[in-house]
Amino acid sequence: MPPRTLIIEVIACNTTEAMRRAYLAADPRADVVELRFDQVRDLRPDRLLGLPGKPKLVTVRSRQQGGGAMPGDREPLLRKALASGVDYLDLEFGSRDHLLLKGPGRSRRILSHHDFQGTPADLQALHRDMRVAGGDALLKIATLADTAGDILRMRDLLRSAEPGTLAGFCMGTKGAASRILAPLWGSAAVYAPRRGAVKSAPGQVALEDLFETYHVDRLSPSTRLLGVLGSPVGHSLSPRVHNAALRALDLDYCYLPFEATTLAEFLPLLSEMRLAGLSVTLPHKEAILPHLDGLDETARRVGAVNTVIKVWNRLEGRNTDVEAAIAPLRRRMTLHGARVAVMGAGGAARALLHGLSREGAQVTIFNRTAGRARALARAFGARSLPWDRLRRFPCDLVVNATSVGLAPDCESTPAPISWITAPWVYDIIYNPPETRFLREARARGHQIVDGLEMFVEQAAAQFALFTGAQPPLEILREAALRGLGREVVPAESPRARSGAVQREAVTATRVARRAGPRARRLGAARRASRRRPRR
Repeated sequence: MPPRTLIIEVIACNTTEAMRRAYLAADPRADVVELRFDQVRDLRPDRLLGLPGKPKLVTVRSRQQGGGAMPGDREPLLRKALASGVDYLDLEFGSRDHLLLKGPGRSRRILSHHDFQGTPADLQALHRDMRVAGGDALLKIATLADTAGDILRMRDLLRSAEPGTLAGFCMGTKGAASRILAPLWGSAAVYAPRRGAVKSAPGQVALEDLFETYHVDRLSPSTRLLGVLGSPVGHSLSPRVHNAALRALDLDYCYLPFEATTLAEFLPLLSEMRLAGLSVTLPHKEAILPHLDGLDETARRVGAVNTVIKVWNRLEGRNTDVEAAIAPLRRRMTLHGARVAVMGAGGAARALLHGLSREGAQVTIFNRTAGRARALARAFGARSLPWDRLRRFPCDLVVNATSVGLAPDCESTPAPISWITAPWVYDIIYNPPETRFLREARARGHQIVDGLEMFVEQAAAQFALFTGAQPPLEILREAALRGLGREVVPAESPRARSGAVQREAVTATRVARRAGPRARRLGAARRASRRRPRR
């Protein structure tokens, strides 16, 4: 991190007492604590200004600049803060605050400008005007990222400014990466609330995440950048999971969130930021194909990529979804000849179908839009049936490859569990870790496979492609569970399980069902004899 990039903890509580408690419990890693006076309903400044502790920044943000203060209320509060000798005072560019830029008092002035409409075309001109007006004040420019590419213009502005004179970043979900990289680009300060606290601006990254997920204190010009591209990506577990593994192996990388509504707005970042690798999620898995220099056979067959790596100066597309979707099943059962019912006909179903077909499974697709199911079945030599034929459909495995049941719609289920007769039920959704569909299946005695295993498998495969190193699977799993707010229970590594007993049981169940009662009795007798102790 460049010298003296301030980490400013933002406190925007709505009562004086809550703000007082939050200030006294400020994160030790914060250099300065911002007290957002404009957010306090029962403001008693004297209860806050005299508190001992970390340096204070007092902000009374106007409504015009995205805050809650009326124009007439601001000046008396700002003057009171100056008179108290507060360490830092935020003043708004283009307002009457310019009267307070010079004068008595030891407070360091911060002249700020916030644009919630977008990022101006000429940031350099704005910066010049603020520099003329601000004198020796520290400048702050925060603009909304309309497109993913706006963060490049903020980067260029920071690099052109005299070191230590400008704090700059983009707001909104598309600007999140700029808040993480701002110290690397030379920003004088980064603003961050505590995890779970009120955010004072869109796209803010929690202070704990800055240090514990993105490790901003370790970023340097040699740090290689990775990221996840999609829309939305605000709740993606990928940054938490990949960065945990990178830290565990002490690799100098940082994995970032990149939100882009269209692929076109992200292309400048792809070329200018020299990304070492990229995870690709919806809606860009297919749209990115024409911009790649090569594809592996799996990505070509599926028609989608979830991973982009840089090989010399070439962008290569890979698909780790297929193997990741199949690996949890392969550990538990013999897929060759297995009868599998797949619900859904989207991208996830396509990856699953490719993997299952490759393993020799007999796949039947069920989808509420019959035309999509038929098209997918033709592409992979499978068959499709109308949705209502799923009821009591005879098979060994049922897979939910739809998004039904994905958080926050956790109480939805793709089909009534009473329809399912298969001994195994697999749901590729990982948030929540156990969907309602799986919960009801387990209650009725089905063996279940959750989507977290698939998520960890594909993340591990991507990590290896990005870095050339094998990640610790348990670290990936623990990071994912913590990101989901779940208790971390030590578990055997998925790849360490042989699954032999489970595979034998499933194979025996399938054979016995086809062979009839006599075969079932014989099979049970053989298994009982194997369990008898030797004499």
